[in-house]
Amino acid sequence: MSGAKPIILMVEDDKELARLNARLLKRQDYDVFVACTAVEARALVCDISPDMFILDVGLPDGNGFELCEEFRRDFDAPLLFLTGKSGAEDKISGLDSGGDYYLTKPYDKDELLAIVRSLLRRAKQTQDKITEATVVVKGSLTLRLAERKAFVDDNDSKLSSKEFSILLLLIQNEGKELTYDFLYEEVWGMAMNGDSSALRQLISRLKRKLDEDSAADFSILNEHGKGYTFLSY
Repeated sequence: MSGAKPIILMVEDDKELARLNARLLKRQDYDVFVACTAVEARALVCDISPDMFILDVGLPDGNGFELCEEFRRDFDAPLLFLTGKSGAEDKISGLDSGGDYYLTKPYDKDELLAIVRSLLRRAKQTQDKITEATVVVKGSLTLRLAERKAFVDDNDSKLSSKEFSILLLLIQNEGKELTYDFLYEEVWGMAMNGDSSALRQLISRLKRKLDEDSAADFSILNEHGKGYTFLSY
C-alpha cells in the first residue's frame, strides 16, 4: 500500500455519483482521485499509483473492461467494477478482464464500503506475505533477496555477489556453526582443498562492509580453523 492513506482511483462518468462516492470514501480516510473518462484515467494512473481501482463499464470514450486489461499490465491493485450493467455476460467479462469484484447499481453504500475494505485488506495481506518472503531483517541488518543487497541502518553495504551469498547462508543457519569447507563449496561451487585463505579474506571484507565490530545487534563469530556462526540479539 502506498502512503498512510490507501489511494483509490475512481473512473465514473456520472459526475454527481462520482462526487457522492468520493465523499463517502474520503470519510473512511481513503485518498480518492476521480476520472470521468478513460483518457483522464490513463493520465492519472501513473502519477498516483493507486492501491485500488473502482471502474464503471460504460465510459464516453471507451470500455471499462478494456481499461481494466490495460491497468492489469502494470498494476496488481484490487479492482472493483461499479456499474449499471447487470447481465451475467457483463459480470463474466469484468472478472475475465482482471476485475476482483463486480457490484451493480443500485447498491447499498455500506456494501460498497465493506467490499472496498475487504479488497484492500486482502491486497495488504498478500503484499505482506511477499515482503516476508523477499526481505530478511535481523536488527539493524536488512537483506533484500530479490536485489541481493544488504543494508545496515538503511545504508547499502554494497556487497559483492559472493559476500551476499555467504551472509545469506549464515543468516539462514543462525546459531549454527558452518564449516569452512561447507561455506566454500556452497559459494564457490567446488571443494576448498584445505586452503581457507580466500574464504577468510572474503568474510573479513564482509564484516568490514557491515561494520560488524560496531554492530550492537548482530555478530559473525569465528572459531579459528573450524567455521563461522551468525548471531542476532
